[in-house]
Amino acid sequence: MLPINPRVEQALLGCCILGDFTDVVASGVDASWFNELHHKAVFHLMERIAEKEPVTESAVMIASKLDEPFNENGGSVADIVEMTNEAPVAGNWKVWMPELQSKLRRRQYIQFAQDLMGLAKDHDSVEELADDAESRLMQLRSCRKTKTENDRNASFNRIVEMLEKSDAGDGMVGLPTGYDDLDKILCGLRGGQLICLASRPGMGKSALAGNIATQLGYIRDIPVGVFSLEMQEDELNSRMLASISEVNLQAFVSKEYGPARRKEAMKSLAMNMPKLAKSPIYIESRTDTTINRIRAEARRMIRNHNVGLLIVDYLQLVGGSGNRNGNRVTEVGQISRGLKSMAMELDVPVIALAQLNRQVENDGNRAPRLADLRESGAIEADSDVVMFIWVEDFDVCDGGRLLSRIEVAKNRAGRCGSFHLCFNRDYSRFEDRRGHQDLIEKYELATEKSKDKRKFTRKTV
Repeated sequence: MLPINPRVEQALLGCCILGDFTDVVASGVDASWFNELHHKAVFHLMERIAEKEPVTESAVMIASKLDEPFNENGGSVADIVEMTNEAPVAGNWKVWMPELQSKLRRRQYIQFAQDLMGLAKDHDSVEELADDAESRLMQLRSCRKTKTENDRNASFNRIVEMLEKSDAGDGMVGLPTGYDDLDKILCGLRGGQLICLASRPGMGKSALAGNIATQLGYIRDIPVGVFSLEMQEDELNSRMLASISEVNLQAFVSKEYGPARRKEAMKSLAMNMPKLAKSPIYIESRTDTTINRIRAEARRMIRNHNVGLLIVDYLQLVGGSGNRNGNRVTEVGQISRGLKSMAMELDVPVIALAQLNRQVENDGNRAPRLADLRESGAIEADSDVVMFIWVEDFDVCDGGRLLSRIEVAKNRAGRCGSFHLCFNRDYSRFEDRRGHQDLIEKYELATEKSKDKRKFTRKTV
């Protein structure tokens, strides 16, 4: 037998009829909470009443005699009277709700088990089946709790705690990125945020994400989870090791380094390797991953390692839920929404790397725009923060150093802005502009020359 209690369903509906409908709905109750068809009919009747006027006992009584869908689904005035008797007074809904929610969740688990049996017989991939099953099970386990006034008070207590911490500290309310200019704009990476980091290929988005992971995992000992769909774990680890050790691995492997420099490089790599190996940076590297698999593995990382930041490299390579009938734009939209839901569910910031359209390269030397995000406008809508990496002038460089601009084009929690970082390509590392004043001066000189040229052109015309 299904876990149901018709009397509790009647009592809660009776409270709604007596004036508690708005409070009950605000606490998360909908028609799915009720098993009996005529109970669902009463709830839907009150929904239709609420669209026009407040739900009261007299309003429900009058509507029940005139509403055709209500009567067609087995509703009656006698049912309404019986429900109000079970209540028996407004305000009792908090007494009846816990048991009703418990019955609902038990029915959901039974339905999950039945669905899983059917899927197990026909599913092509056992791995996808396991990922889908774990994803759905975790969603059931995190079933939304009923909201109360205490929840609201707790929310304001957290806000006060955040403000006090910010006032006493350095203005940060989230995890630091290691870049002062970025932290001033974002005030840190906050739990529940989806941060999109986008650029054209070769601009260094994987390097910047890796630098942030290193800042947290290697320097601050804060666990970080990385999902890489482009590079193997060895390549990611070698990049991080080279960045920390200030070694150009390409020059080392190709023997561009002389004997003395090679010896120095080996010493630096050997010195930093043990600490990096023990750093809480957890890498999942596979090219065939799906959004459900990422969510399942992210939950395991949170459970086993208390991960504080998740990085996905990159979004457009993630597979969808398995439904191939829709177009790619729709699928990418589902993936971005899945990443945002994951960030909120796990209460951690998620950095998702993304590609920009080729069109941005054909429109002259302009800053990227939100519309340049490839394959879906949903990425822009779902993201709390959207950042671009681009280069204004490729001549503003010196050896492996290139002056890049970081453009914060969307910031749901505050202001937008832009600033320069030096991309040290030899070490796959972005560095603060203040340590590369020669490039800044070169950029300012080039900017002045460009302005003078435009003035001269206008005068000539």
